[in-house]
Amino acid sequence: MSDTLLNSLNDVQREAVEHVNGPLLILSGAGSGKTRVITHRIAYLIKHHGISPYRILAVTFTNKAAREMKERLDVLVEGGVSRDLWVSTFHATCARILRRDIEKLNPNEGQAKKHVYTRNFTIFDTGEQATVVKDVLRQLNYSDKQFNPRSILSLISRAKNESISPTEYERMADGYFESVVAKAYPLYQETLRLNNSLDFDDLLLFTVDLLKKNSETHKFYQNKFEYILVDEYQDTNRCQYELVSLLTGPKQNICVVGDDDQSIYAFRGADIRNILDFEKDYPDTRVLRLEQNYRSTQNILDAAWGIVQNNKARKPKKLWTEQDDGEPITCYEAIDENDEAGFVGTKIEDWHAEGVDYKDFAIFYRTNAQSRIFEEAFRAANIPYQIVGGVGFYDRMEVKDILAYLRVMCNSSDSMSLRRIINISGSINNHAKGIGATTVERLNDFAMREGISLFDAIQRVDEVDAISRGIQTKVRRFAEAFDDFDATTLPADALDYTLKLTGYLKNLEGQNSIEAQNRVENIEELISAVIEYEHNAPEPSLSDYLENIALIADIDTMETDDTDLVTLMTLHSAKGLEFPFVFIVGMEEGYLPHQRSISTESELEEERRLCYVGITRAMEQLYLSHATARRTYREREYRTPSRFISEIPEHLIKPVDRYRSPFQQSDSLYEVTEDEAGDYYVNQIVHHPQFGRGKVTKVGNAGRDVYITVRFSRSGMIKQIDTSIAPDLTGLDDQQGEK
Repeated sequence: MSDTLLNSLNDVQREAVEHVNGPLLILSGAGSGKTRVITHRIAYLIKHHGISPYRILAVTFTNKAAREMKERLDVLVEGGVSRDLWVSTFHATCARILRRDIEKLNPNEGQAKKHVYTRNFTIFDTGEQATVVKDVLRQLNYSDKQFNPRSILSLISRAKNESISPTEYERMADGYFESVVAKAYPLYQETLRLNNSLDFDDLLLFTVDLLKKNSETHKFYQNKFEYILVDEYQDTNRCQYELVSLLTGPKQNICVVGDDDQSIYAFRGADIRNILDFEKDYPDTRVLRLEQNYRSTQNILDAAWGIVQNNKARKPKKLWTEQDDGEPITCYEAIDENDEAGFVGTKIEDWHAEGVDYKDFAIFYRTNAQSRIFEEAFRAANIPYQIVGGVGFYDRMEVKDILAYLRVMCNSSDSMSLRRIINISGSINNHAKGIGATTVERLNDFAMREGISLFDAIQRVDEVDAISRGIQTKVRRFAEAFDDFDATTLPADALDYTLKLTGYLKNLEGQNSIEAQNRVENIEELISAVIEYEHNAPEPSLSDYLENIALIADIDTMETDDTDLVTLMTLHSAKGLEFPFVFIVGMEEGYLPHQRSISTESELEEERRLCYVGITRAMEQLYLSHATARRTYREREYRTPSRFISEIPEHLIKPVDRYRSPFQQSDSLYEVTEDEAGDYYVNQIVHHPQFGRGKVTKVGNAGRDVYITVRFSRSGMIKQIDTSIAPDLTGLDDQQGEK
């Protein structure tokens, strides 16, 4: 690596890059250039110390971060190294290890081996996991109305993150609900095994188990990875902590990068102690603090510091920047949720009118449900937006239908996908016609009696006397369709075959509806995605493709530079991102901090870190808002401003007049007499062709032009309108007639 590249780093960044041997803890504050440090450190090891890229492992938490690292490394190292390096998420890293060695976890020869894991295992998503739990509850004679499957999954996931087996969980179970989970956990795992499938937590748990139990595999990976780098170490759970420890060789060339002030995933099992106690685990650790921020203004950083410094469980550090102080923090007290949404929309439109792109704005909230009012307001005002964390592309029905075929081609033991295929409506699936629910249940009963998979039962349909000969023939033909495919098949070939076999796309094209057309477009997008995958993958295969899409997170599907959209997302989804303009809405007790997260000091500190994360996403301008009252269910509830607002130094906050554009001088508008106001007056009902009905709240002028401020009832949006250039604005009387 050239001295020019080293000289582009600040002093602390350079120290981190040049540290070669032994454990290194990099405490990297928000916006302090940690990705630059990680990539430069890898390039330095390769170029200056001759370390083979094959001997380096870099672990991230998102596919987006992994892609960014690879792209940067291909620029930093001549000839590119991303194909030789292992740069991937925890889950993708584990999946890669298990694709090679999962069969070493199966029972030894001589033991029962009816159902074993094979390298072509599939990965169940959250929807499929919930379906498994529902089946398990029925086996236990419980109803999924009694016990929420996702609540059960949450406890099972937590147990796995802490490396707690079903047997251990049963011993630890406390209370009636946990006793039900203790019964469900082993049956859930058994169902996954019968389907040759893993859930996301299993990827980690099984890999740790493999490294502990198989010394050959353990030694292989310890020798292979001479240098390990872990990003976002503050977000690791117990299982990930064990994985890193097991992979780290005796030389302890382990470098972890993280920020304890941004540890916000305790609900997923993340343990802040992993980063706080790193020096205890590795006594020879060198600690470096990246405190220079390259993202935000000093006022934004000081506001964030004012909040997070109140936490006790943290490493000492304080962000600073060479940038100007910037604008003060704007805090708006709304009348209600509609007023809040209107304020946000108005400010966005004001800035957009000055040339700011929509993609430069982000709205952060604590819970997904808070997005609705902003969606309605933005739709009414024609403000383009995207929601991160909504129904993702790979969760859409038609996409999941087609992928179910690919999954069975790859792993015939995947009974969940097999059932989905058979249940696809006959109007769009020619392949499974004539095989009804009764037939499937009889096949499933046969599979249970014989201890075989559903697909094996289908292949032995001749032995199921309860199924007529005619239906048996259809079932045999159904099974034959999968004969020529396996995990090594190219996904484009499998997809093309599926569409021809089922007539799925052709049948949708024959339906004259907008819904069908949308579904056609999604399938066409799937075709494009498969082609793109094959073009970029070093060794494309059906199993690898299915693994890639199974590990896609919400944040990986977010539109970025190509589309001009305002982004709406939860604060948890915001980590790692940055936007010039940020609105944090719902800054109230009960929302932020959330009412379920204030019972203990540790929970409250995590809420404070969550607020800190949101604030430090802002580059230029930060808006905070809270409402005096909100409608919850059918009642109006009065709200209290978040305690976090009061923790921001008072001199950093300014009040805002929502009726005035930020670009107008404070004295540019003044009240006018009735004669000067023309056809408009306060409390008048008006109609606008775009925004609908509204009420005039203020009349004023600037020079010769008359301006009115209108609150539109459909969205709560407040608009300031120049009446001289709004000829379609219609004044109505109080009885809704023309004035």
